[in-house]
Amino acid sequence: MDPSAPAAVPWVVLAVALLGLAGLAAVALTGRWRAAPPPAAPEPRRPRPAPRWPDDDLPGFLAAPPGTPAGPPAPPPAPALDAEPAAAGPDGTGRAVAGAAATALLLVAALAGVAAAGRDGGDPPAQATPGARSSWPTPEPATPAPSPTSLPPVPSDPLPGEGGAGVLADRSVPLDRDGVLARLAFGGIVVERQAVGTTVAYPSVSVTADGGTALAHLRLPTWNCLTAEAPADPAAAGCVRSRTEYADLPSPALTVTREGRDLRLTGRFPTYTRPIGTAPAYTGRVYDLTVTASPAGPVRDGTAPAEGTLFLGTDRAVSLDEPGLGVVRYAG
Repeated sequence: MDPSAPAAVPWVVLAVALLGLAGLAAVALTGRWRAAPPPAAPEPRRPRPAPRWPDDDLPGFLAAPPGTPAGPPAPPPAPALDAEPAAAGPDGTGRAVAGAAATALLLVAALAGVAAAGRDGGDPPAQATPGARSSWPTPEPATPAPSPTSLPPVPSDPLPGEGGAGVLADRSVPLDRDGVLARLAFGGIVVERQAVGTTVAYPSVSVTADGGTALAHLRLPTWNCLTAEAPADPAAAGCVRSRTEYADLPSPALTVTREGRDLRLTGRFPTYTRPIGTAPAYTGRVYDLTVTASPAGPVRDGTAPAEGTLFLGTDRAVSLDEPGLGVVRYAG
C-alpha cells in the first residue's frame, strides 16, 4: 500500500461532506421552486347596478324575491408563492430532518479538516497494531563483527597428513593494558627415543596473551642422534638434521597463568610440517608441554630479558642465555 494513502483519507472525507452539503442545498432550492401552484381564483362577481330609486325596494324584490338562494361562498385565500415543498409536513418535520443532516455533515467536515491539519502539522503517526503487517521492510538487526581476538580452534589429535594446519601461523593476540608477550629459545630436549639413538629437538616458543585470550607458537627443529641425551651442539656431535615441526595453540586449549610478572603456559601442541610445494600437513604427533617465563633482569619501559624452562614429560630444557633470544614485554 502507498504510504501516502492514510494522509489523503481526511481530505476524501472532507470532499464527501462538502458534496453532501451541496446536494442538500440543491434539494432545498429545487423543492422551493417546485411548490404546488395555487388554485385558480374564481371570477369576481359583477357589481349590481345602483337602483334607480334608492328608497324603493321593489327592484330588489324583483331581482331577488324571497326564497332565492344566496350567492356562492367566498373563495379561500390563495397560498403564498414561497410555500414549502409538498414533501414537507405541515408541522415542519422535513425542515428539521434537513437541518439535522446538514449539521451532521458540517461536524464530519470539521473533524476531517482537523485530522488533515493534524497530519499536515507533523504529528507523530499512531503506533502500529500488534501483529499488523507493514508495507515497509523491517531492517534486519546488524550482525556483530567478529572480535579481532577470536581465534579458530585446532584439532586436539589430528591424523598424520591431515590438512588445515598453519591457519594461525601469522596470527597474534593484540595487546592491551593487561597484555604480555614472551619469546624464548631452549637447549636440546629428547622428543623420541629409538631402538638405537634418540630424536632430539631445540625448541623455541613465543606467546601473546591478553585477558582470557592467548596464542602460542612452537618451533621444533629435530635431529637424529646416536647419543642417549640431547647434545649441546648436535652438528658437532654427529647428529643428522631431520625435519622441522611447528605448532600453533590458541586458548582455551592453551592455558596461561600469571603470577606477578611470571608466566606459565600449558597445553597439548599438535605439530605439522611445511613441505616445499605443498600445503602444511599435521604429523599426527602431539606434545604435552609446559613452559615458564620470567624477567631475567630489571624491566625498563615494559621490556626485560627473559628466562624460563620447557617441560616435556620427565625431560626438561632451560632457556639459552644469549642476547636477543629471550625477551618479555608487558603492555601495561
